[in-house]
Amino acid sequence: MSRTPTSDSPPPLSSGESATDRIGREVARRVGPRRWDMWFDTATRFVVDGGTLRVEADSRFVADWIEKHFRETIQTAARAELGEHAIIAMKVRKRPGQDAGDRTAANPQPPPPPSERKPRSSRSRDRGPKLVGFEVGDSNRLAFDAASRVAEDLEGAASILFVHGDCGIGKTHLLRGICDRRKQLDRRAKVRYLTGEQFTNEYIHAVRNRELERFRKDIRRLDLLAIDDVQFLSNKSSTQSEFLHTVEQLTMAGATIVVASDEHPRAVNRFSSPLTSRFLSGMVVRIDRPDRELRVRLVRQLAASRALLLSESAMDTLASRCVGSVRELLGGIARVDAIARIDGTPGSEELGSIAIQRALGDESTSSGGRPIRVSQIIEAVCGAVQVDRDDLLSNGRHRRVVLARGLCAYLAREMTNACFPEIASALGRTTHSTVHTADRRIRRQLEGDEVVVTGEGESLRLRDLVDEIRRSLRRG
Repeated sequence: MSRTPTSDSPPPLSSGESATDRIGREVARRVGPRRWDMWFDTATRFVVDGGTLRVEADSRFVADWIEKHFRETIQTAARAELGEHAIIAMKVRKRPGQDAGDRTAANPQPPPPPSERKPRSSRSRDRGPKLVGFEVGDSNRLAFDAASRVAEDLEGAASILFVHGDCGIGKTHLLRGICDRRKQLDRRAKVRYLTGEQFTNEYIHAVRNRELERFRKDIRRLDLLAIDDVQFLSNKSSTQSEFLHTVEQLTMAGATIVVASDEHPRAVNRFSSPLTSRFLSGMVVRIDRPDRELRVRLVRQLAASRALLLSESAMDTLASRCVGSVRELLGGIARVDAIARIDGTPGSEELGSIAIQRALGDESTSSGGRPIRVSQIIEAVCGAVQVDRDDLLSNGRHRRVVLARGLCAYLAREMTNACFPEIASALGRTTHSTVHTADRRIRRQLEGDEVVVTGEGESLRLRDLVDEIRRSLRRG
């Protein structure tokens, strides 16, 4: 089947068009080209069996996302084609180390259409672990799934994958993992990893030494080209033009291009419009800072690599203190290891949270060495929860206001030397018992790992919200 049309005015139905095709075409029309390309065209397929529409997704993450965001759209399309009693069977296609799961609902749920394109490679999917050593969490699951498909050259894998996110969160690890995995599966594959600076320097050297044709021949014969820190090409018009032509030639030949950047393609300063447009035509995915669960797993892994024995409370403390990036965790573990060696205890006894606090420094001071004040905590909490300061200091009982007061009480007790009466005064309370109650409520919610809603209606684990506020306060 050819690519499902995504225009608002689809062509007339052909006599050979199946119910599956018609459902897919209608869903594509309703969700639009961009969302169709990202969630339906390559990651899922529809199969109609009588009055049942079976939706087969490549991963549970994709299946859950489609079900959450496109349920009504698919329900409408399925009922129009199969009748009001249409049944949707949600299925995750089995992958290595993963059991397929079925979920059937009386009411239709989100499905995607079948692609008849042949796999870009004849390799089997059952070829051992993928991207070894890359820890997966909610913050990087989509990027990992897209990278895995590219690495294994699977059917529907993006020909251009653009990964972006802050420094130190695993973009380079992901790119190198893709290259290593492709070479592992096909020793004959021509794979190359370069940074944006290396590509630029090699191009300039080729121009100056009249070796441009050889440079182009070497680059454009690749099966997979990975470019890290592609933002280095910004404001370099000649290099951007060469890279754009390289991308065009490689994609025409069926090769794959993977790039990583600190920013989204639209946000990179002085990228040419054609190059930005070419990046946007592929799969653009963001890696966020690691969530708390992932940070704890990373701490456990990093500690084991250094033969450090950390208690559960120590790992939790380290994950709470180092929330910005994986590099922060690496630095934290290195400091803990150094302190343990000074004390002569590396690997000989279990380290607790006090050892972590000693290694990372006093929580009650910011990165500038100045004590943190309650007023700073109030300002940081109001910004994070999106509550007006006047509302916080009033007697209002709105859910977010109550949450903000509790966070102020909890963090003030943790990060300052202020007592309850002093905190109550700063929060405009006449008695400190209300602040004491608010502090205990936040502690219970943290112990229960509860989810809270911020000002933009975003659901967020309370632990992650507290970690983010701590981080902003430590940075001053």
